[in-house]
Amino acid sequence: MQKKSNCNNNSLPIIGLDLMGSDEDSSYVLDSLIPILKSLEHSAHFVLFGEEKNEDALKSIPFISYQISSEIVQMDENPLLAVRKKKGSSLHLGMRALKNKEIQAFISMGNTGALMATARLHLDTLPKISRPALLTLLPTKKKEMVLLDVGANTTCKGSHLVEFAAMGIAYQKARGIQNPTVGLLNIGTEAVKGPPELQKAYKMLSKSYPFFQGNVEGRDAFEGLVDVLVTDGFTGNIFLKTSEGIARFLLEKLSAYSQLKELRSRLDYSEYPGALLAGVNGLVIKCHGTAKSASFHHSLTSALYLLEHNFLDTLSQELSSLFSKEH
Repeated sequence: MQKKSNCNNNSLPIIGLDLMGSDEDSSYVLDSLIPILKSLEHSAHFVLFGEEKNEDALKSIPFISYQISSEIVQMDENPLLAVRKKKGSSLHLGMRALKNKEIQAFISMGNTGALMATARLHLDTLPKISRPALLTLLPTKKKEMVLLDVGANTTCKGSHLVEFAAMGIAYQKARGIQNPTVGLLNIGTEAVKGPPELQKAYKMLSKSYPFFQGNVEGRDAFEGLVDVLVTDGFTGNIFLKTSEGIARFLLEKLSAYSQLKELRSRLDYSEYPGALLAGVNGLVIKCHGTAKSASFHHSLTSALYLLEHNFLDTLSQELSSLFSKEH
């Protein structure tokens, strides 16, 4: 069942938001979302996916539609089993809507594995992409850096890492960076360091991409040496969560110093948009299960920016360009 929007401006993008499957009750999630959506009412329409109990709270808001989800995929569920069994979940509803062009982007805080599996079920992968990856932005000393994969693929071939590099390059180009530099996260800077597949990726990127900077050690990742840092999903997820943990530790220690407000805003990961599932034919963003209202807001504005700058077209063009250089 869906509440139809009364807004007559059909030129605005439509963003889908999943209220289900986070660490918080969907009603709490909705309460934190409504002020954000109202602040963006002239930028987009919204379709929310959630429990029936929340529908009445949205009846008086003309630019929001609502679809009732009959099932919930919990954070601790087996992703593949949940995707197969729970066809009425908000993840299935959202991905179907994205596939059918009823929405132009889908944002969820739910089970990461289930989100990925549902995306793969409903959405095609982009040309030249065999494995979608989770992509996120991180602050560094000099600029914001793209990191991928941060959890979609625990093991990767060298060719997968090259695909990730291409997607990171396209993301940064969509953000206005003309010639994004790329590095491989590794245990040393030498070309022979790391497992064989990482060495293969090093050779392939050296051959096909002139702005490849080689290997980057973990301790140097936040120096701002590269625009795109590539790794497998297992290493990337540990790297990301370790970085978030260190940042949280430092923020707690520095909380007494009001003059460090700007530093706190740069280090707080809730100030950055969720991870983009790059490589599928649709704009899918995964927020933290504990996402704050700031994270929601940044994820929404990020989705709007990527739509405005035709990110999927930029990504397809970059993939064609990069992989044509290999032959």
